[in-house]
Amino acid sequence: MSLTRFARLPLRNTTRQFSVLAPRMADKSPLDANKGGVGEEFTTEGKVGGTAQKVGGPFAADGKVGKEFTQQGSVGGKAQEMAESKSVFDKDGAIGKEFQPDGKIGSVGEAVGGPFSSEGAIGKQFTDKGSVGGSVQDNLGSKKN
Repeated sequence: MSLTRFARLPLRNTTRQFSVLAPRMADKSPLDANKGGVGEEFTTEGKVGGTAQKVGGPFAADGKVGKEFTQQGSVGGKAQEMAESKSVFDKDGAIGKEFQPDGKIGSVGEAVGGPFSSEGAIGKQFTDKGSVGGSVQDNLGSKKN
């Protein structure tokens, strides 16, 4: 099962027509136990969780192993947290925040200044409102639920 699909990202506000091929997050995370996919299979009604319930003992939902796969357990809880968290490409995500004026990449443009600052002709294209940054934000940013 693929976690991503590829989408052609048109760059807006440009005089030249070109696009970037980038992975696009699916509209719902397959790890989310509440929305189907892989996560749902680990609930007591799912294929994996249901089988574990039949085996019973430590594999049941309240057993030593089984409880770690519930939404409150260490494995299931982490999967659910990841399913509900922001995309790393979001303007506030792990990668996106580095393009902000105070991030590792954005601060270089600010230090150079001129057209590379966040308000310059080149630098503003990489903000969440610019042609490059805006396309990333729209297509890879906040997860669509």
